[in-house]
Amino acid sequence: VEGGQGAHVHVTPLDKVTPVNVGQACIRWVAGGTSLTQTSHGCQAQELTVGLTIMPPGGSNPLHLHPNCEEVLHLLEGETVDHLVEDESGSLARLVMRVGDTVVIPRGKKHQAINTGSIPARWIVTFSSADRQTVYCD
Repeated sequence: VEGGQGAHVHVTPLDKVTPVNVGQACIRWVAGGTSLTQTSHGCQAQELTVGLTIMPPGGSNPLHLHPNCEEVLHLLEGETVDHLVEDESGSLARLVMRVGDTVVIPRGKKHQAINTGSIPARWIVTFSSADRQTVYCD
């Protein structure tokens, strides 16, 4: 189906999207810019990136930031996921998410997810750019 400004509307089944491992998390990029969707087989998006993340108990992703976009996380399944997020002073503050919680991480803020629960955690992650950039921190 043809969308606005030459965009095409289509459905991509989740099992057709190639998983990517980031730290101990597995992400399926279901929508995003051309470079992302060509490797993941997700839907092409013009202005955002969307992924489904699964993290095992005790798992984490590396400390990182996104210099060109905000990130929104919505916890679908799991017990608790701790997010370490850079606060105004530059320190890492601990945010605890439970099922149904949503967090917005501002552009350029360092952050890291850690599954502190005893079961796998699943969340939707959305970025305000179709070609989000990631910088990993030491």
